[in-house]
Amino acid sequence: MTTADFQKQPRDDYAFDYWVWDKRVETPLGSFTVEFQMLGDSDTNPPDEEMLKRAAELVRYAEDHGHYILDIVFGYYLFAVEKPNWLEKFEIPKDLSRDKISAYLRGDSTLVVSRHLNWDEPYDSAIYIVPLWDEEHALTLAFRDGGIAAVNDSAFKFESGVLRCG
Repeated sequence: MTTADFQKQPRDDYAFDYWVWDKRVETPLGSFTVEFQMLGDSDTNPPDEEMLKRAAELVRYAEDHGHYILDIVFGYYLFAVEKPNWLEKFEIPKDLSRDKISAYLRGDSTLVVSRHLNWDEPYDSAIYIVPLWDEEHALTLAFRDGGIAAVNDSAFKFESGVLRCG
């Protein structure tokens, strides 16, 4: 993976520059795009070595721990099953098995390394997944120290397979 493998994307409606890898990462949840985001109007520099290092680590994690990422998404689905009428609003079955959940995700799952030049911690890595039953909030899996550190900015655990955050 080198910076030459990433293409800068048109800014269009985005308030930041972003670059996309020319490959996709295959996981049990389907394929993921790999993206660099330069947050803040003043950061128009291309991806740097730290971003490349973090992206390589994130890609390896997704490839090697895709089933754990699937567990998190399925646990989030099981959490939604507990809410009366929630899944019905979105025409999502309440009896999905773990191996069927990927059909109910938007196709824009992304592995993202962000750079925030004006922050104390200038780099951030995350996995973004958008379930069709919760497109507004989606799932942001913060990636730190070689693993998933938080889900939607909260500590998390599993209770009988159900994802519990907070």
